[in-house]
Amino acid sequence: MRRILLSILLILSVVFVFSQKNSWDGWKVNPHGEIRMLNFFVNIIYDVSPEREKPFAKTNHWNIVLLESLNQNPPDYLLRLMDTAYNLDNLYGCITRLYGESSFGDLQITGDFVVVNIKESRVLRYGNFNESNIEKAAVDFINEQGGLQTMYGHNDISYYDFNGTGKIGFIQFFFRNITREYGGDNAGSGYFSTSMLSGHKLLMNGSYYSFSGIGTAQCVGTHDVSSNPTGIVQHEISHSFFGPNSFHTSGGNHRHSSEYMPFLPLQGGYGLMGGSGSTLVSCNGYERWRMHWIHPDNRNDNGWWIVARDVNDKPVNADISKDDGAQTFILRDFVTYGDAVRIKLPYKDGEKSSNQYIWLENHQSGRNNKLDFLQFSNESDCRPDKVAGVYAYYQVGRDVLSGKEIDVYASNERDNLKIIPAEGYWNYTYHNADTVYRMRCINWAEHEYYHSRDDENPFCGTHDLERQFFISDEEQVISASNERPLWRKNIGRIDIDSLVANGDSRDMFCTHTKLNMGTNPSTCNTKTFYTSMTTGRCQYSAHLSRNTQTTYLTGLGIEITPLDDGIFRIDVRWDDYTITNNAIWTGSISLKEKAILAPKMEIWFKQNLTIAQPMRDSITGLFAKPTVFTCEAGSEFMQETGSIVNVEERSTLVIEAGSVYRMENKAKLKVDRTSRLVVRGKLIVSSGAKLILRSKSGMVVDGGEVVTEGK
Repeated sequence: MRRILLSILLILSVVFVFSQKNSWDGWKVNPHGEIRMLNFFVNIIYDVSPEREKPFAKTNHWNIVLLESLNQNPPDYLLRLMDTAYNLDNLYGCITRLYGESSFGDLQITGDFVVVNIKESRVLRYGNFNESNIEKAAVDFINEQGGLQTMYGHNDISYYDFNGTGKIGFIQFFFRNITREYGGDNAGSGYFSTSMLSGHKLLMNGSYYSFSGIGTAQCVGTHDVSSNPTGIVQHEISHSFFGPNSFHTSGGNHRHSSEYMPFLPLQGGYGLMGGSGSTLVSCNGYERWRMHWIHPDNRNDNGWWIVARDVNDKPVNADISKDDGAQTFILRDFVTYGDAVRIKLPYKDGEKSSNQYIWLENHQSGRNNKLDFLQFSNESDCRPDKVAGVYAYYQVGRDVLSGKEIDVYASNERDNLKIIPAEGYWNYTYHNADTVYRMRCINWAEHEYYHSRDDENPFCGTHDLERQFFISDEEQVISASNERPLWRKNIGRIDIDSLVANGDSRDMFCTHTKLNMGTNPSTCNTKTFYTSMTTGRCQYSAHLSRNTQTTYLTGLGIEITPLDDGIFRIDVRWDDYTITNNAIWTGSISLKEKAILAPKMEIWFKQNLTIAQPMRDSITGLFAKPTVFTCEAGSEFMQETGSIVNVEERSTLVIEAGSVYRMENKAKLKVDRTSRLVVRGKLIVSSGAKLILRSKSGMVVDGGEVVTEGK
């Protein structure tokens, strides 16, 4: 019986091992070790429809060839794109260097190149003119010419062998001159595939070898793709490590996938899964955490994968929560050393709501000699290049690294990273421009609208890295057609045309900064509304239980202090309850602990004007509900001397049973005619304080008490 039981246990353990998924093993390709890529650069000779060459006629990096041939017109940027051998001390090619720096040399990508010039008529023999048939025609043409002949002599299967299977490993196709309508992709577009050239074979040294099926394809057009480390090439390669389209994030997302996202607008950001909407061109800490890429100085036996230094320059666990209490960290340059801090936020709406975290990373952009600069700043002086400092962002969900595949590769949490800019969150207004203008920075198109930055809105507002929604009065539900990228940004009388949608010098924290519940940006959680929105209407009912629609005020305080040599000190505390600045608060807000409004400071509870839900609200007529501020049981809100709280624009202040709201001398609580004060707990009005109600129905005492002291 014991032997039978042991056998059953062994079988169960084998089943468990094979069902276990680890993010650090990569989705389809292991992100550790050496990967050698075979890169096909395909130029189409339009002999059937020569007019299709016109959009590509002007080229500086990949010249036109009119005769079918191999390697006759190589792009001039090949070695700037990828190294043919890995030398950690002298990485040169953009792709090799990007993944080498991101992984601290743990992922070594090299490759070789073959340029194929084939006629359009040759492709048409295979059927429709599309990417799949172009790929087959290119490989068959190579076979006809006697087999693989690369630019740098790697013509043997041993160089490309996929995990010892004898198959050609990672392949890439670069098309110079196709379009989405005729070929399958426009310049700057591409895809990742796990079945590329399935069933096809390539001749190498007299023998035919099958393809592994793993690969990418992209139309690169006529420009130098090696100049942009966060372009389509890197994005498609990254899919093989991170996951399918449901892992689009960091400025690489789009509206052509149907997975649910935690935020209504598309998010800018930075990371290896970034793209045209990216800011910095480097990786981020979230990606390194998923891949288990850790700097040798930070490696440990404690299971820490998010590491910073303490004040004694020793590595410490920097993945913290409220239970860890006050902490102090030293952040060296993130790209060089990997130092980062992740703080788990303590409250959410329900058990099924996604967890939220704040990440902090010190990017010494322009000073660290790394691929770590604002996208396009290496191509145009209209983009800022002095952007070193601490960058912050939210992580929503996707916090399972090991387990069932459905948990590790959750399909409905696309675009789950949201930048926290030092500039903060604001209401923006969409305007039709008086005259059509041409923004002379990277995007040279003509535009008919611009955005103005209006009032601060730290809890519900937006920022320039997010797409903006603007909807006509007749529409009741938002759609993708309402979304507008931010081109020209107006602040007061200043027009900014520096492509702020791809980041600027307002994003990072570079001076001494204190953040807490009362600042903009704050240390509170972000609000989520899971939606799916392709080119049609918005779908939002399937994942309502995962939302957090309330802003939870906590004592989380983050102090950022610059030290010498580009190093920052981060102090984290959980008892920072004092609000020392004026603030406008909107939305659903909950106080669970304590809040102290400092003397002479003022808070306004107002109507949120930024879109916060996909449907028009029946009360406000906007895409946002009225503001409700709730002091929950066990909490305490104190207005110190001379402070003012204004409850306006249909807002409600609720003092729940078991909570205390105290007004000190000369403090004022003002409730306008449209708003309400509901007292179920205790409201204490000290001598000299004033409770001002603009209507008789402005206050409802529902089982609570109003105490006046010293009167």
